[in-house]
Amino acid sequence: MTSTINEYRAGLKVGPRSEFLAIGDVIPGREEALRDTLERHRSDPHIQQAIKEIGTLHEARFVLLDGDTRLMFASSFDGPWDVYIDDFARTDIGRAFDETWGHVQGYPGVKSPHIKEWFKEHTVVAGNFVCAYPEPTVKQVLKALALQQAFQQVLDDPRAAEALQHPALKPLLEMAAD
Repeated sequence: MTSTINEYRAGLKVGPRSEFLAIGDVIPGREEALRDTLERHRSDPHIQQAIKEIGTLHEARFVLLDGDTRLMFASSFDGPWDVYIDDFARTDIGRAFDETWGHVQGYPGVKSPHIKEWFKEHTVVAGNFVCAYPEPTVKQVLKALALQQAFQQVLDDPRAAEALQHPALKPLLEMAAD
């Protein structure tokens, strides 16, 4: 017997990253409202802020399939699946999930005690899962980008010119020149 739904569904992993894909049937007559919801969420700054807050979501997408009769959600994330879903429930992503999946048959709501079972029943495990940079977590990628931006500020500061002549900094300068 498994203790968590993550162990039960066993999605594919590459490094610390796991894939997740769920498909549900759109409630008949809700197709246009669902398309409107997806469009509205594309420009919702609260969702982007929530993604930064949880710090484990690499990417995600919703896709309407089969003439808008089915909704697919695909993502990749760091860490255990249970925590991933719990993180959604405690942020604005949960609101967006409820507004989106609320157009799908049987969706119980992201804060429902039955949500993990519902997703388990609608999960399709990938046949293959690859990525260009499998090892770094989202937090490591964000830190590397912040470091790159900070280093560029140093390069742009004329007061740093003398310090940047030190031979120990040559590998950094060569990397920055790419």
